[in-house]
Amino acid sequence: MKQFEFKILTLTLIMGVLVFGGCSVNRGLIITGENLKVVGNQFVTIAGAYKQGCDVAKSIPPSQCLKFKEFGIYFQKVYPLTVQLWETARVANDASLQGKASDVIQSLSTNLSAIAAEGLGTFGGL
Repeated sequence: MKQFEFKILTLTLIMGVLVFGGCSVNRGLIITGENLKVVGNQFVTIAGAYKQGCDVAKSIPPSQCLKFKEFGIYFQKVYPLTVQLWETARVANDASLQGKASDVIQSLSTNLSAIAAEGLGTFGGL
């Protein structure tokens, strides 16, 4: 992945966290569902960049690669459960479940943003 593309992806992810983090409860299920898709897609993209930097180019320090690997295992366990929680909240129109799904999505997004930002340092920053 090109350095410029990685920077743009990271900035987009950070902006998504800022935008979606301030959404109102009234539109939460719609925004949460879309945000869930965005976070999942961004994880795949960032994982690809880390694979390139860790396994192919060896440009990311091993300690950072391990940190992403551990986060990746966590993400792959939590993300499908969050999708199920969101779907249940949507079908039941349950505000409590909606809030729980939103909290998990925001946490995943924040952690993913932090991991991506660390990658920016490896690739020379902004």
